[in-house]
Amino acid sequence: MKELSIIIVNYKSWNKLSMCLNSLLKQKEIRYEVIVVDNNSNDEKLLSFRQKYEWVKWIENSKNYGFAKACNIGAANTKSKWYLFLNPDTVIKSQSLNSLIEFCNTNPEHRIIGIKQLDNDKKHTNSFGMFLNFWSLSGLIRIIIRLKNGSYKSMNFKEIAHPDWISGSFILIRKTDFNILGGWDEDYWMYYEDMDLCKRGSKLGLKVSLLNNWICTHFHGESSRKNIKIKIITKSEVVFSSHIFLEKHSKTSYKLLNHLILIMIQFTELFFVSIVSQTKRTILFNCLKFWKTSLLNGSWESKRVKINRC
Repeated sequence: MKELSIIIVNYKSWNKLSMCLNSLLKQKEIRYEVIVVDNNSNDEKLLSFRQKYEWVKWIENSKNYGFAKACNIGAANTKSKWYLFLNPDTVIKSQSLNSLIEFCNTNPEHRIIGIKQLDNDKKHTNSFGMFLNFWSLSGLIRIIIRLKNGSYKSMNFKEIAHPDWISGSFILIRKTDFNILGGWDEDYWMYYEDMDLCKRGSKLGLKVSLLNNWICTHFHGESSRKNIKIKIITKSEVVFSSHIFLEKHSKTSYKLLNHLILIMIQFTELFFVSIVSQTKRTILFNCLKFWKTSLLNGSWESKRVKINRC
């Protein structure tokens, strides 16, 4: 049995995926396998990649199921001790995974694990954050909370930091812990599924750790910014998923209040930008429909997730 299974969800990110896979070839002294789950890119490039990277296990979805479900599909097709959920637009430093796994094997208190992520200009991407709740709905209040609990800078320069959540672009987790959590929550089509995973983990005492002695490059947004249509879909899903998270993790007595405050904040931000941006106007229109339907029905869910379940 392989010690590590690397699960990558791809959607039309072929150029960056090639860089990612090439970086994985440079990982030595560790037994690993790579599973790429293609979320119905449907652009006739999968065949050539299958031929070029024959050592990769390829899974082709019939639909774009979103990130969480595709990750679960990948995990269901492997039995390794460790799972690494990795974005296709990441590049892993040579020969780093072996030392990372060795460290985690000898330090079992780290349960949901991320590493330092830098962009192409070697700047921190701040691939972590605080949980969304009543106190963190406003950006201004989040700044105040960070001053008290730890700024991005302080988190980035500690050897080991413990933010509330870490980005799904790189999450290392033991198979046993992944099973305890029941995998990724498929109610999220895209975004907030990583925050949700860490929130559920924290409730079970699974420590979230950011190990800054290990580094990867994350180009960020390769799949979500392919064109205007995809950008509108993904930016709309950011809003939808934020409300799904609040609905799942807010105290019952605060749920409606949290939704209304967040709607007010999101509407204000989108409205003023939409005056000069057709893209933002379309996103705002999508959000207005989502808010109206969700408030009237008392049910907060992504239409894309609902369609995929049919």
